[in-house]
Amino acid sequence: MPLTHRDMTQQEFNDLSKRYLEGRTTPKEDQLLMDWYNNQPKQLPLLPLQSQKKEIEKRIWQNIQAQIRPASNGLMIKMAWLTGIAACLVVGFVWFSTDKAPKNNETTVLKNPEQVGIEIKNTTMLEQKVRLEDGTVVMLKQNSSIIYDKNYNKTKREVHLIGEAFFKVKRNLTKPFVVHTGELTTEVLGTSFRIKHYDEAKTIEVSVTTGKVSVYAEKPNRPAERNGVILTTNQRVVFDVASKNIVPSIVDDPVPIVSIERAPPQLDFREASLQQVLDALSKLYGLEFMIANPNAKDCHITADLNGLSMFTQLELICKSIDATYEKRGTVVFIYGDGC
Repeated sequence: MPLTHRDMTQQEFNDLSKRYLEGRTTPKEDQLLMDWYNNQPKQLPLLPLQSQKKEIEKRIWQNIQAQIRPASNGLMIKMAWLTGIAACLVVGFVWFSTDKAPKNNETTVLKNPEQVGIEIKNTTMLEQKVRLEDGTVVMLKQNSSIIYDKNYNKTKREVHLIGEAFFKVKRNLTKPFVVHTGELTTEVLGTSFRIKHYDEAKTIEVSVTTGKVSVYAEKPNRPAERNGVILTTNQRVVFDVASKNIVPSIVDDPVPIVSIERAPPQLDFREASLQQVLDALSKLYGLEFMIANPNAKDCHITADLNGLSMFTQLELICKSIDATYEKRGTVVFIYGDGC
């Protein structure tokens, strides 16, 4: 008696699915898979792990695009059916899939013991703009993804990030916006910041463009304690995944926090004291500058620093008074013997 879709064991289904993906099924076996698909409930079973599912889908679509074949009745297999069977085969193919890096574009509903939510992944060559329900905008880098709960913004605003993204968060005093990246958590009310978190990397980086950000590492065995820092504009932290250390510093290219169009910075100095110059830079970038030797505070500087990057400005200032600067955490120290 010929095998029907109702008679198939799990192992037989696995074997048939595998041969289908390899292009080694007969027209009768294709029809058997079609019968199986048509008799599936509308709600699919639990999806496999994300890394497994993405690799399976990649192989399915490569097979579909490369070899759409005639069915047993001589007609071309309808793309709609291929789409459905591909989705179902993702479920059935878990048992022999490989765990490679995901490469497919998609928005997916995730259902597993740890997470119930929606994942958006960007595999285009450009940044992908994602607007969340609360108005928050996420700019996803290539091969990066965010996962958020289907009830996002109803009681809380939480997302999980894999890869790199820039967040421009809609302000909401009653619902902090929280980003989970591995063991590191970033929490804000309304601000803009960037996070870099790649699976193969040994660090997680958070840098702030505007506002304040609380960054901390959870301690599961001591929930009342958190190892963390508060970041402001032009500051960043690097979290070492192995040592669990959080190291604060200054971003590579600080940007003015004051709009140049609305309030042009006064950076053309004539016989201004070092303290006056550093006060102007502090106001412009939102960073702290310290003079290590009090005798250097009265050194006078004449320079036009407009249109230069912050660290170029510091180099010119230091050269004019025979001093040096050092980044120590989120503070810049000026060292010199004075004038």
